[in-house]
Amino acid sequence: VMGVKGAAYATVISQILAFVLCMIYMWMRYPELRINAGNLKAEAGLVKEMVSTGFSMGFMLSLINIGSVALQTCINEFGKDIIVAHTAARKITDVFMMPFSVFGAAMATYCGQNLGAGKYDRIRKGLKIVIGITWVWCLLVVIVSYTIVPVFIKMVTGTYNDKIVDTATLYLKVNTILYFVCTIICIMRNALQGIGDTKTPVISSSIELITKVAVAVMLTPYMGYMAIIIAEPVSWGLMVIPILIQMWRNPIINTRKV
Repeated sequence: VMGVKGAAYATVISQILAFVLCMIYMWMRYPELRINAGNLKAEAGLVKEMVSTGFSMGFMLSLINIGSVALQTCINEFGKDIIVAHTAARKITDVFMMPFSVFGAAMATYCGQNLGAGKYDRIRKGLKIVIGITWVWCLLVVIVSYTIVPVFIKMVTGTYNDKIVDTATLYLKVNTILYFVCTIICIMRNALQGIGDTKTPVISSSIELITKVAVAVMLTPYMGYMAIIIAEPVSWGLMVIPILIQMWRNPIINTRKV
């Protein structure tokens, strides 16, 4: 009835309701999380650490989104069918990648907690377990992409246009093969943030931004939409390098010690 305005109201109201319910649940079930007057006293060292980590994570996410905007600018030049195909592929990609972001966020908290407790062995074991779980998911996603994903595309788009379905399917087939690398990036980037490494994730995200922009600008005129398809896999292959180096060098998360 209200159109876009109704969707906006629904979003804000649902977020406020979720916030209120979470606060009530936290207050009732977790007394240790209740804020009192004593908690409001600021500690310079703690504030500095929180600001540093917060800015690092915010900057990292901004770089990721700027790269996506750069790609979208090029996509808009390919016409309606390609735009629809890409939009459908990205919606399915968001579902496929959901475990990556969820486990990544979980590992940031998990690693931070165990770092504070001095339980480095739990950090390393947790990383191995989570990477193993997400790799199993990656395998299932690859199988879906090479078998029944056209059905999902038709459901999302409501069309049987062969160009749209084939283009979106190709995008998913190429991208999902590199999900195993993307998993490492999503999980380890957050884990590094959790243990206080604010530089490596930003360096990795900067490589992602530069690669996406370079591929979009330099290869699109020659490769067309295929340049957009390979932009993220290429960026993953490059941005994982500093993360792997830090995984090897950092004794807290070096899983060889498990």
